[in-house]
Amino acid sequence: MDRLKGVAESAQNVTSKVGVGADSGQMALANKAQKLVKVGVDTPATIDSMTPTGKTDAPGGAENVIELTVKPTGGTPYNVTINQYVYPSNPMATGDDVNVKVDPEDANTVMIF
Repeated sequence: MDRLKGVAESAQNVTSKVGVGADSGQMALANKAQKLVKVGVDTPATIDSMTPTGKTDAPGGAENVIELTVKPTGGTPYNVTINQYVYPSNPMATGDDVNVKVDPEDANTVMIF
């Protein structure tokens, strides 16, 4: 019985350090991405600033608060702030021109693709 208790405590210690599964914020971003892949409108934008939140995910991404200027074709540019994970394989920086997908029902629902 003591050995079983020790194994359970070891497993809990390991998983508490690395996390198991996605948290609710990560799930919300994943759901948002799925929707925007289906219905999002490709739109140019510029990254005005990026601020790390300190959160990371299992694949090695770092969550950032990203301020963008979205530049719809034939429309007026506007500013939006989003949270998005940035990965070492696809780095981004302040000043970069990027392509975003914008929800046609809510222009403030944006994600960099």
